[in-house]
Amino acid sequence: MKFIFVLISVLSFMSQAEPLQFVAEDLPPYHFKDKSGEVKGALVDIIKALAKEADIDYSIELYPFARAHHLLKTNPNVLMFSLLKSPSRENEFLWLGKMYHNDAFLVSLKGSNQNVANLEQAKNHVVGTIRSYYSESYLRNAGFKEDGNMSLSVNYQRLWHMLFTNRIEFVLTNTLSLNTELSDLNLDVNDVERVIELTDFPNELHLAGNLSLSASKAKALEQALRVIKENGQFQSILNNWGLN
Repeated sequence: MKFIFVLISVLSFMSQAEPLQFVAEDLPPYHFKDKSGEVKGALVDIIKALAKEADIDYSIELYPFARAHHLLKTNPNVLMFSLLKSPSRENEFLWLGKMYHNDAFLVSLKGSNQNVANLEQAKNHVVGTIRSYYSESYLRNAGFKEDGNMSLSVNYQRLWHMLFTNRIEFVLTNTLSLNTELSDLNLDVNDVERVIELTDFPNELHLAGNLSLSASKAKALEQALRVIKENGQFQSILNNWGLN
């Protein structure tokens, strides 16, 4: 019994000493890799400022969303730094502060779906989104079915390719990253249009931690985020990236 107690204590200490890993998916201009492979973006710069304020050891990595989400759920020292806060996730993670916001729309090729006025009418068409995003659950709860009127892609590159090759008719997306994503793919943003705003879709991106993240680390991160918001660093970084 004493051995087990000592082992648990050692593992707990090792977890406390382990650097924090901040993860996200590729989503410009918030977090992405440039041509040299360096991780950049508005929220990346905010994490760097936050980590400096909190005086913590850390790394920043980008993964496909499903893997990043899995790491968050299974590793106490992993945090996602732009996770959509939704009712279904409310009790799954520690929510350490709002990072940004986005509004959700159904987007189509311009002029192709003028008669669709709401989500119910969109059920007669194929709507695409990213697998494991909250938008997948949102569509399922609204009655959409995979391999029927819902198509799931592993990343935004594949998603927009599906729309521009007429394999799907709508994309459920936030429009804040729309221009950057299409530009990166050499697609013309003028060829698409917002058709339906989904006003009931959650719109806050948060810094989220594993439920087993130590209380001291969670407190330090919350406090550091609050400080850089109060001293103007947070907004200054957003301004530098053309965000508000």
